[in-house]
Amino acid sequence: MFEPGYNFIVTTIGLLGFQAIIIFIAFINVLLIYQYAKYFDHGCFVVISIMCLFMWSIYIEAIRQALAMSIVMYSVRKLICRELKKYILLILLASTFHITALIALLFLIPVYSGKLNKILSYGLLSVSCLFFFFSNSILNFALGVLPVGSIASQKLNFYLSSDQYKPMLSIGSGSALDVIMLVLIGFSFYKVKRNLLSKHTNLNNIILLGCCLYIAFAIFIGKMMPVMTRIGWYGFPYVLILLYIHVGESFYYKKVLTARKVNFSKLFIYAYFALQIIRPFTYEHSYYNIMHQQTIFQNYDTMDDVSLRIAAKDKCLILTNMGYNYLCSI
Repeated sequence: MFEPGYNFIVTTIGLLGFQAIIIFIAFINVLLIYQYAKYFDHGCFVVISIMCLFMWSIYIEAIRQALAMSIVMYSVRKLICRELKKYILLILLASTFHITALIALLFLIPVYSGKLNKILSYGLLSVSCLFFFFSNSILNFALGVLPVGSIASQKLNFYLSSDQYKPMLSIGSGSALDVIMLVLIGFSFYKVKRNLLSKHTNLNNIILLGCCLYIAFAIFIGKMMPVMTRIGWYGFPYVLILLYIHVGESFYYKKVLTARKVNFSKLFIYAYFALQIIRPFTYEHSYYNIMHQQTIFQNYDTMDDVSLRIAAKDKCLILTNMGYNYLCSI
């Protein structure tokens, strides 16, 4: 069963057809991403950067998490401005579309305690390194901590028992981009602290946790379980805020000034996001199933009427078992 927020959209907007759901979610995503991007002096760059990294994996396919991600991005300013009640409500709302959004509640910690935040941030990095050697033990421990029968518990249990999602080291050409990102994050943090670029109290602590969350799950743990990168994605809005100091000024940070005519940091950032667009095309097989999806309509000319009817009935049976039988009439 999907999260209640998405169920609500399906049972209401879905009455107008599947395309209505897609259009509605896309419209909400556009509004929320715009609200995030408008606090940068070059908002267009921010939107393009988000799409470079997430277009294939989220905004085309994982539409539930796309909506949750967009809400989390919108909530970032609420957190930094210490509008904490609004922030919590927004995160809870995001979790009704994808339960993983609850991880964003961790960002309340740096608002109250810098020391605890450092312990958590560096702890995430340490655990992510240990994940290479003790992945099953760590996941089984997490499974034991999660409430029995919860959505998170069910999903994690499925990942552990699935051949497709179980831990397995995967290092390819894209790892070079991950190294570039690590260098950019480290260098940007150095510049932020050295030049006192922060415009808000506790901003550096919040950004630290966001970067560590992204590195831990989207890079390190993701090498063993690509599906776990979904958790790390919630740290990306903070990574982007940090990297933006090389591009321009934002509501969050001042722009870092350089005496050189050529800003190599900016060029590296541009190159990184440009290469991220190409990255899915370098896979022999798209693990996101974007380039290789097969539908009964694609096989229309290769299937006889009887086979086509059977395939359609099978699809409808799946929808019926999920409680969405009315979609079969669309």
